[in-house]
Amino acid sequence: MKFNYFLILLLLPTIVFCQGYSSISGKIIDKTTQKEIPNAYLSIPSKGFSSEANALGEFKFYFPKIDLDSMVVITTIGYKSVIKKASSFDSSSVIELEPAQTLASIQGGDAKLIIKDALAAVKKNFPTYPNYQFGYYLETIEMEKLGFVKIKEALIRVERTHKEKDLEPEKMKLMKARKYEWTGQTAKLDGWGFMNGAAIVTRSLENSVPDYLDKGSINDYDFKIDSTMTYFGDSLVYSISFTPINKRVKAARNGKIYLTQNSQAIVRIEYEMTPEGVKDVIKGNFTNNTKKEGKLVKGYNQYLPLNGLWQLQDCKLIFAAKFEDKLEKRFTTEATMTVQFMANESLKLGHRSAIQMGEELLTTENFPRGGKYEERFWGTSNYLIPLPAMLKIADKK
Repeated sequence: MKFNYFLILLLLPTIVFCQGYSSISGKIIDKTTQKEIPNAYLSIPSKGFSSEANALGEFKFYFPKIDLDSMVVITTIGYKSVIKKASSFDSSSVIELEPAQTLASIQGGDAKLIIKDALAAVKKNFPTYPNYQFGYYLETIEMEKLGFVKIKEALIRVERTHKEKDLEPEKMKLMKARKYEWTGQTAKLDGWGFMNGAAIVTRSLENSVPDYLDKGSINDYDFKIDSTMTYFGDSLVYSISFTPINKRVKAARNGKIYLTQNSQAIVRIEYEMTPEGVKDVIKGNFTNNTKKEGKLVKGYNQYLPLNGLWQLQDCKLIFAAKFEDKLEKRFTTEATMTVQFMANESLKLGHRSAIQMGEELLTTENFPRGGKYEERFWGTSNYLIPLPAMLKIADKK
């Protein structure tokens, strides 16, 4: 299979017009080191449109043509943002971000109380009106030495009513999907995954506080204000680290919560589970003949200021495990599963839901098989540009 299409894409002029949409594309790098910056965010905050660079810093950002006079923000924690009109991006496809100044933290007080106050302020900092997000879902399994053996991709509409009396405050509809499998290899890992991974990574903070931070679990952790602050966009942010109080805490994790200094809005939550916590999540026999040993569980939730409020932009979970045939021990491998959701649009919901009864996404197991791995499948919807190693799976049968 030839992959020249994606190489040509990065060499085209940055502004592309088609079907009422424009796009900018290219690569985001560190101005000082000239190395790629993975997973930086692109957005038009005033309109609720957003996208993300991949692990190599490569991006393509679609938005309506009528917003060419709007300001595009390219940002990530720890860097100064690039902010300019969408129409002013030129044919240079390389965006340089300059590291932001690191400051000594002047934040004081009880760290746990600050987190509780930040969670209480979610209703002020996050949308409480009915809204929807349109976004890209990615689920992959990568095996040691073999590479990617399963990829699921989809465009998903997520609606949130924010009504406590509503039996379904959050629901999803599948818009478009495809999957690729290396059949002879995925059979060895059958059953590892989620019936509906999208339901996990599309949860928004105002609807669902992470279980380890809820009232029943927050006291299982110690919190400490970190000594330095940095910037995210035009907001000065500081971080609070958390650790389990002892090894008996179930699904324990070490992590950081980033907050804006002025409004105490939660910008990002990231964590990695302790060895004991990994065993709680990835445990037991995989099948009757396969032993499974958990190696890693980590993840993050990233939020962006869109339409004046902070909204879910990106959620990613990574699981790694070792698999061993219990009978003959001829099959031993490590595999990594990744589940991710990236928002493209975050807008107010109209008077009516666009998701009718019977249309809700209940499982990601029945995605149709994809054909040639090509960009035009997504039309003018934002997606994560696939890594070269991912493209190879289209040749596997």
